[in-house]
Amino acid sequence: MSKMKKKLPTIRFSDNLNLLAVSFAIAFVAWIFAKAGRTQEATISVPVVAVPSDPRLDLQIVPPSVTVQLRYSDDIQAYVNSQNLHFEVDIADLRSNLGLNWLSKSLPLTEKNWVANIPRSRRVELLKIGTQSNTVEIRARWNAQPALVEADVVGQDQISEGLKLTVPVKVVPHEVHVAGTAQALDSAERDELTSKIKLLTEKISVAQRTQGGLESVPIKVPAGLEIVQPATTMAEVNLEIQEVATIREIRNVPLQFDALASDTITLSYREKGCTVTVYGPQSMLKNLAPDSIDVQLLRPAEELPGTTKDVPLEAHFSRSVPADVQNRLTIRSVEPKSIRIQYMQKATESPNSGGT
Repeated sequence: MSKMKKKLPTIRFSDNLNLLAVSFAIAFVAWIFAKAGRTQEATISVPVVAVPSDPRLDLQIVPPSVTVQLRYSDDIQAYVNSQNLHFEVDIADLRSNLGLNWLSKSLPLTEKNWVANIPRSRRVELLKIGTQSNTVEIRARWNAQPALVEADVVGQDQISEGLKLTVPVKVVPHEVHVAGTAQALDSAERDELTSKIKLLTEKISVAQRTQGGLESVPIKVPAGLEIVQPATTMAEVNLEIQEVATIREIRNVPLQFDALASDTITLSYREKGCTVTVYGPQSMLKNLAPDSIDVQLLRPAEELPGTTKDVPLEAHFSRSVPADVQNRLTIRSVEPKSIRIQYMQKATESPNSGGT
């Protein structure tokens, strides 16, 4: 009788390695779930941020940060800081009414304002906002610079003969305030005299025009800039077209004067006429004559016989010149500016003597 050998079971190493890997995986997952299940609480300070962001605004938020109490799982502890957590406050309603003066509003912070830029942000629980109050005040205004508005007028050399455009051309508004990016403000054209930003209107042609008028034209605003005060993109341009003005000398204007006490004093002077210089439109100057000017003495306080004085002359338009013409003409000078006058006692007639 032969004796049979008993076969023993064989255990391979690869099976043991797979079993070990599975065990480690199960243990790691269990550790992750255990860690995620553990929570802790912390109190930190987080910033308050205004949205939408606009670099053209001066903005103040008081307080700029708020203390919050949080509860979160251990696995996200590294993300819980002021770089990843903040409050956002909407300033769209303020922006629509902004000007150069501060505009403010108060806002209580809630979970609707809470922003958590971290993985699994829902695992951060906001327990408390603020220490004594959860309200912040937002103050805003335009960070604006003054700008001059000038009319861009072309064709001045083609205005009808004898006429000219009055300069500087009046523009309303003449000065505005603009806000914009730092690059746009730095690159904007500047007025040479004031160094303020200079804005031009769209081009206005005065070629072949014979009369002025009021023009409403758009203001050209460079990219990146916005007119914020007054909030407009239009300007009223007042074009004044007038006759070319020049100077005319009116010669031989008569000088005829009497003493105040003409019954006792006579005046003796050499000059019998003077020259008056008048400035104004050519069409009006040509109609003036010597009798259009009235020359008067700027008399001394006393006119005493036996004295001699240099008395200044003063010229005015006579009543024969219409008021509307006088308003457009200017008397520039009178020559001579003064005359030397001798004040003499007037001779009295002796009564006739005789008899028969």
